[in-house]
Amino acid sequence: MPDLPHTPFQAQLLRLSSLAAALGAGLAVPLVALGPATMAGAMAILVVSLVVAASCDRGALIKNTVGHAFTLVGGAVLLVFACWLISALGSFEPERSLEKWGRTLVFIPVAVMLCRHLSSDRKALELGLRVLLIATLLCGIFVLLCRYYEPETPDFLKYSFAGDLFKILKGYGSVAACLIPVTLVAGISQGGIWRWLGFACVPVLVGVIYVVESRAGFLGLGGGAFLLFVWWLVRNLPHRLAWGAVILIMASSSWSIIDRLPSPPITNDTSFEIPFGQIDKHRQIIWGFTLEKAKDAPWFGHGPDLINRLPGAHIKIPNFNQQYIPAHPHNWAIEIFAETGGVGMAALLAALFLFLRELLRKPPNYLIGGVLALNGIYWMSGLANVSFWSAWWQGSYLLLSALLFAVMREDRKSI
Repeated sequence: MPDLPHTPFQAQLLRLSSLAAALGAGLAVPLVALGPATMAGAMAILVVSLVVAASCDRGALIKNTVGHAFTLVGGAVLLVFACWLISALGSFEPERSLEKWGRTLVFIPVAVMLCRHLSSDRKALELGLRVLLIATLLCGIFVLLCRYYEPETPDFLKYSFAGDLFKILKGYGSVAACLIPVTLVAGISQGGIWRWLGFACVPVLVGVIYVVESRAGFLGLGGGAFLLFVWWLVRNLPHRLAWGAVILIMASSSWSIIDRLPSPPITNDTSFEIPFGQIDKHRQIIWGFTLEKAKDAPWFGHGPDLINRLPGAHIKIPNFNQQYIPAHPHNWAIEIFAETGGVGMAALLAALFLFLRELLRKPPNYLIGGVLALNGIYWMSGLANVSFWSAWWQGSYLLLSALLFAVMREDRKSI
């Protein structure tokens, strides 16, 4: 059935909602510098705008969403959530697990909706990209000034919506790393003065990663470079040889760490084989404890976002004054394996492989390079970062991905 034409009121409402969604999308991720709660304000604008837009454009929205679901990658993503649902239902706190499962499931169609609306409205897309560039540069400079001057937040602001305004969390270093390829793509796609603004964001963001002392951020940049190297391998070597080399590198590097992690319980006689300069002592203990707990539920895990609630997780380590898992494992791979089991982990890795393989097969250009770099940064940084289930971390990745894919779709239409 063809889509019904919009009334003048619907067309105007759709136009305004697309612009508002673009404004929210451009502000949300840079505002993590002021705290996740500040990001939530921009996200609220985004979600409300998309709901209004969807009410005016239901037919096209349903068609677009169903079209994505019935692709190979879309089917693989649905399989991931089906496996995770089994883990959530079988957990010892199903309400908590289902909440994290459902929230993550909702985030993906929201990102798909955002991509569709921005790619169908050039003005809205331009607004989103330009707001992102300005907000990223200003927030980056704000972080650098905060670290240089170390000001105290006035009492009347300390408990405001933004929280402690000048207390920049280390996690923003990983967000700053993710913003680097996106601001470069945004600047290049807009041209003119915006191109130079995109270039200017890079040293500011690298400076942010350095001043907040984010090892995860620098690890992410290494991951982005590695995925671009994989891109080169796949395009210049026989595919089987290229993928074999990539799998060998990843498997051997992962095993070299896992095999040397300390096993609980930790005592004064426990030896640490990995130098603390590479992986700090507490993180090694957390990872070893998490993998040990994963053995108790190897197939479907203990349930999403529950690893820190297992027996023994809050026991304090002797002579260390820290818990085995104070909040989360600081490693998405170990976290997903322990909480969704080997089945959930395998489904996620398969979906990631199919997604990246599809990107790597496309003709090379700066847009594909930007998407690949973002994925390398996000997934590598998450190996030493916040919880996989953190809303602001998932939201940052999906919002930035939506912006990049909107630019890709707009670029194809202009050819």
